[in-house]
Amino acid sequence: MTAQQPSAVARHYRQGGLLRKIDEALDRLYPGHTTLTTDDLHGVDEFHIGGHAATRELAEHLELRARLRVLDVGSGLGGPARHLAQHTDADVTGVDLTEEYVDVARRLTDRVGLSDRARFQQGDVTALPFPRASFDRAWMLHVGMNIEDKGRLFTEIGRVLTDNGLFIVYDVMLLGDPTLVRYPLPWASQPEHSFLARPQEYRSLLRKAGFDIVAEHDHRSRAIQSLRDAGDAHRRISTPHNPPGGDTPPAPINVAMGIDASTKIAKLLQNIEEGLLAPTELICRLR
Repeated sequence: MTAQQPSAVARHYRQGGLLRKIDEALDRLYPGHTTLTTDDLHGVDEFHIGGHAATRELAEHLELRARLRVLDVGSGLGGPARHLAQHTDADVTGVDLTEEYVDVARRLTDRVGLSDRARFQQGDVTALPFPRASFDRAWMLHVGMNIEDKGRLFTEIGRVLTDNGLFIVYDVMLLGDPTLVRYPLPWASQPEHSFLARPQEYRSLLRKAGFDIVAEHDHRSRAIQSLRDAGDAHRRISTPHNPPGGDTPPAPINVAMGIDASTKIAKLLQNIEEGLLAPTELICRLR
């Protein structure tokens, strides 16, 4: 990770007033709501490809049980961490570079009554503030594209995992010519702030960090349909005088992705359809 990268990444994600924007979106979608559940938040707090459906599937691969300690690397607004805490009784710690995201994640977690099982702190994931063997499991969902030094990242994760601990990577990876990739994208508005890598690079760096690759899944086909659906949902919600209906998705993803969300979704979909990028899952176990 370069000296300039953390601030550039934080600037990309920082909005100001994010919690207020989320509340306003929830008020529009659920008029008169007095309570908040994790289900209400899925459209705003899980903006990796596949959303909550992908979270549920990935969580199954973690082989979780009650009281296992889980590290959410690049935890964002906390949706995946809250899912783990609520449905597996695991003890989850999230780390994210963007201070505003951490603050919002804490507040939303408190609102849904999960603060005793999911906690969040600001930090650099290539220099984790935890002692060796602090966690039994770890995952990162669409994080590596913002990190240049992935070798250091994986070494740090290996350091804080217990022996034989599971680690799941779910990142958008490079398949084609990087000069043909179109921007802006959800994780970077410019190519200078994007650190895409090929699956073989991930495998090599993970093995050097002490991990064995247990399984690999290319989720390109599912991603295309998911992104098409996301684009349709964004356009439907953005249409004036379109009141929330029974099948309207939760709070719109553009709350977290910014006003150019539709452009980012369209560019990502185009890159995947053209075979330049693919969301890829690697299931790893620490030796």
